[in-house]
Amino acid sequence: MNTLTSLASRLLDATRFVSRIANRLIGGLLLLVVVLIVVEVVLRKLGLASLRGVTEYSGYVLAMLSSWTLAHTLIERAHIRIDLGYSKMPAVARTLLDLVSIFSVALVGWVIALHAWPVLARSWSNGSLANTPLSTPLWIPQLVWALGYIWFAIAASVLGVRAALAALLQGRAEVQTLIGMTSESPILDAAKEERR
Repeated sequence: MNTLTSLASRLLDATRFVSRIANRLIGGLLLLVVVLIVVEVVLRKLGLASLRGVTEYSGYVLAMLSSWTLAHTLIERAHIRIDLGYSKMPAVARTLLDLVSIFSVALVGWVIALHAWPVLARSWSNGSLANTPLSTPLWIPQLVWALGYIWFAIAASVLGVRAALAALLQGRAEVQTLIGMTSESPILDAAKEERR
């Protein structure tokens, strides 16, 4: 493996690590929101005072979840994929389709990230507050949301570059391992290996 491929692999490993940590943090926040919602429902059923801001903060967590978990899902190849003739294609065509797909995902990621930034900038410059009793400054959740999309675009780009280097220097099997469609997810494949 040449130096460029090795560097790209290390960068992809670092991207995977950060994405996994972000995924776990967002998962923890989601569990916290679920607990708060359950407490809110119980308090209301008992006729006691409700918790302020649960609805507002659950919306913010869902927005963060929608952006930050994309990178992890992409790197682990956990997205839903539809095999409409893909498996019947020649290996070269599948590799080309995989590369076009990953760079298309990266392009979409950058378009979303570039369009998320002006939303954040407008909230910051206008001093926008949420139209709720807590009046949360909107730039705070929007910053986390926008950074999630930027991270997704970076992760997709890193994965795309690594896959392109694999296609050029290592062959189609490595591209298949990185971004190709398999009958099962890498997570399920890893679980099967652990059982053996």
